[in-house]
Amino acid sequence: MPETLADHLKLGGEAYERGDLAAARVHFEKALAIDPGANMARYNLGVVYRDLEMDQEAWIHFIDVIARDGRAAGAFNNLAILEERLGMYQAAEAHYRRALAIKHEFPDAHFNLGMLLLRLGRFPEGFRESEWRWKTSKFTPFRVPHPLWDGQPLRGTLLVHSEQGAGDAIQFVRYLPMAAERCDRLIFFCPLNLFSIFEGLPGVAQLRGPGEVQVSEFQTYLPLLSLPLVLGTTLETIPCSIPYLTPEPRTIDLGLSSVANPRLRVGIAWGGSPTHQNDRHRSCWLRALAPLFDVPDVAFYSLQVGPQAGELREPGPWTGRVVDLADRLSDYADTASALRQLDLLIAVDTSVVHLAGALGVPTWVMISSRSDWRWLIDRENTPWYPSLRLFRQARLDDWNELFSRAADELTRWAPQPAERTAV
Repeated sequence: MPETLADHLKLGGEAYERGDLAAARVHFEKALAIDPGANMARYNLGVVYRDLEMDQEAWIHFIDVIARDGRAAGAFNNLAILEERLGMYQAAEAHYRRALAIKHEFPDAHFNLGMLLLRLGRFPEGFRESEWRWKTSKFTPFRVPHPLWDGQPLRGTLLVHSEQGAGDAIQFVRYLPMAAERCDRLIFFCPLNLFSIFEGLPGVAQLRGPGEVQVSEFQTYLPLLSLPLVLGTTLETIPCSIPYLTPEPRTIDLGLSSVANPRLRVGIAWGGSPTHQNDRHRSCWLRALAPLFDVPDVAFYSLQVGPQAGELREPGPWTGRVVDLADRLSDYADTASALRQLDLLIAVDTSVVHLAGALGVPTWVMISSRSDWRWLIDRENTPWYPSLRLFRQARLDDWNELFSRAADELTRWAPQPAERTAV
């Protein structure tokens, strides 16, 4: 049985690395019981509390670490993370910068600061700091022998590669035509499941998937989310000519709704990728949408795919009110064709929202109070997508109040002529 401080620190670290937070917590607590002055154990326990979202306990531990060691850069970084969660943005920025003043080569603090600055709309510095993502453990660099493109005119071929999720790819492909104007030829490397909506992007010579491009075919490259930096994007200069995606129309039969002659055709989606690090807060259960189904004269169509779509088979207020389109949506082009037949989409923050925004479909986005940086703060609209309206939680994970508010709006809402989508 482990008995020493070193034993518990080692076992706690191993448990944390394999994702067993409960075991890690036990070992770090035992380490502190052996030596209350062990700052490493106190810091590690604070990190576990942070991941368990026991924010008050984590806060106390990081403050204690700093009191014992005023140059504990990691504790300042983590304190800033907690402050950012609470909306204490000025304090968070100060503590990220304090961490970096102590330890400049601190990729996580640089990246965290970048995400905060982007959330605040301070794009030039935010995108610059976010470049440190490739030195963190969360991102795997695209390893090729070529130099990164710096945005200057290029006599040759530029390879841009997608990164992160489908929503990120959909949001940032708007930059590809601008990049193409500065090079002889542009190749875009992305997952195969996005080809159907990215084909025909202006300036893109070829779409390539994994294993389909040779290093001899290009002279320089850039990650997709680095384009706003090298192209000098500010909050005021986001390229937002909508639609910027125009996939070939497909025939997608929405099917018959139980609502005869509906006033509105409304799409719904309530779950994003379960692997997203914030999915526990950005996605919800179908039952949270219940207030919507009390609104009369509205035909609802589910664009939800994946395991969450199975919730429709459970009895509830959606029974008989929602047409399930999951088996008709084989790829994003099918989803785009379905979206074009709707008056409105109501969905949580997931890739279908980005697709709707890129197509110009009126969309209400249900956003967690702990939302992603791209939705900025304290606003109901977004400079990224003019057709989107943001509904923000008043309290973390209180989806019922959020969808009740949306239901009230839905009873009164009618699309303007310019908002109506093509059938």
